[in-house]
Order: sequence, then C-alpha cells, then structure tokens
Amino acid sequence: MQWHSAGMIIRELNEQDTGAFLALKRRGLRTDPDAFVASLEDDAPSYPEEVSERLRHASVASGDIVLGAFAPHLLGIIAITQDKRTKRQHKADLHGMYIVPEFRGRGLGKTLLAASLARARHMQGLEEIQLIVAAHHHETVGLYERYGFLRVWTERRALKCGDHYVDAHHMILDVTSRGASPRTEADRL
Repeated sequence: MQWHSAGMIIRELNEQDTGAFLALKRRGLRTDPDAFVASLEDDAPSYPEEVSERLRHASVASGDIVLGAFAPHLLGIIAITQDKRTKRQHKADLHGMYIVPEFRGRGLGKTLLAASLARARHMQGLEEIQLIVAAHHHETVGLYERYGFLRVWTERRALKCGDHYVDAHHMILDVTSRGASPRTEADRL
C-alpha cells in the first residue's frame, strides 16, 4: 500500500530497499547519535542480511511494519514492531523514526507517524504502542503527544553518548477503544 503526500510516496519497505534503509540508518546514527539507542559499532557483520530478511517478511500480519518516505530517494523511516512473547503480544514498540535534516519541518514525520499508526491498529491483539524518545527533542515529543502518546516516566541518563548523558521519555499510546489510559507523570504530582 502506498500513500502520496506533498510529492512524496510513503510505502512499506521491502527486501529491495535494504541498501537504502542501511544507508539512511547509518546517516541518522552519524547526524543524530543521541536520538538512537543503537550505535554504528553495534551492528554485527550479519546485520545487512538480518535487515534484508526482516524487510522481506515485514507486514501487519507479521507484526512488523517498516515504512519509508521517498522523493524519489529514501528520506525518512519509521517502524512499529509487535512483541512476540505470549504475555506481551498486546504491546508494540515504535522505533527507528528518522527524517533527513533537510526535510524536517515539512510534515514528513507527521505523515509517517499517521501512516504507521493506521497500519498498526490492524495488528491482531495490539492494545498499546510504546516508544522511547530523547527528552531534549521537544518537537518530536510534541508530535507524539499530538497523536495521543502519554509520557509515563522519564529515565535519567538513559544513554551515554561520549561524555554526556541523554534523558529519555517513555511514552505509550492506548490503541484500544476501551479508553483506559495510563497515568502520566503530571497525574502523579
């Protein structure tokens, strides 16, 4: 399935996108290292094959959605992955969201987020999507909040990047119609 937005195509990534995905991930880890838990040094030699295999099978039915924005090259990515463990299959992680710096501020993050959430809502048994975002990325935190994500806690010194630390907000979105939402930090004060 494809979405068209402001001259861009938003679509699910597939095995043929492996090279572009890896190049964009490496770029993100270089330009915004404190926005990711991963680092360039973490990738095993088998990582390209693992990515190719993942993209070959990624789908709503598999519980793994990986979307990309193209104009015509890959400019942004986002993933939502449902937990496979029996007691946690009701949860999914939103991760790996990245937009190249020269295309930020144009609504691309909003478009990718909306498209991925629309697809994720069709995952069997999914009730909650969780994410972790660097606390100092105020615009990104605001985007997630506009889509209904709630901050449930902030982890001090979640990442150590060289000689500085990065705090991170843990956020969740209830995707059920039950309306039960978790308490936020503000509710506890």
